[in-house]
Amino acid sequence: MRRYPNQLGGELRPPFVRHASRLRLALAVAGVLAAMIAVGAVHSQEIPRLTFAQLADSIRANGGLTEEIKSYAGKPVEIQGFIIPAGPPDLSFFLLSRVSATGNYCCELPSGQDETVYVYAAKALAIPYDPLRVYRIRGVFEAGRFADRSYGVSMFRVRAARVEEAAGARIFKVGEPPPANR
Repeated sequence: MRRYPNQLGGELRPPFVRHASRLRLALAVAGVLAAMIAVGAVHSQEIPRLTFAQLADSIRANGGLTEEIKSYAGKPVEIQGFIIPAGPPDLSFFLLSRVSATGNYCCELPSGQDETVYVYAAKALAIPYDPLRVYRIRGVFEAGRFADRSYGVSMFRVRAARVEEAAGARIFKVGEPPPANR
């Protein structure tokens, strides 16, 4: 093999070997960057957040649901509301409501299927129940009339749910921002 001396008297590798090494390094760096971008893209895909306003707006007079709300069926979603214990004491099943079980300032209690979501927790919950706390529920969404033998008829359900407290949550329909002063 032919030797290529450098200016300091030592030997260098042939030019094609130097270029191949640089090429391998560049490909390795590009691969690592591509992997980082792919992982970031997967983690940056947010779970759709549903509101009780969307649920209420999705129910039609004939009891059907809009195609938009049906499109979430079988997919992970997030929804925020108040827990109403309605099953076992471990809260493995409960209702999630737009309003607290204790009502709000005008004594409103949850009453309709558009104001409650049946929640089936992935496992027994280890959270403190507080009727005045707002909770964030994440799980697989189901839409459509369903009669549960134990808990009755529901229009909306979240299964395999994970539950956490949602500080500063907005769960009501939010209107347009006020117009800017002219």
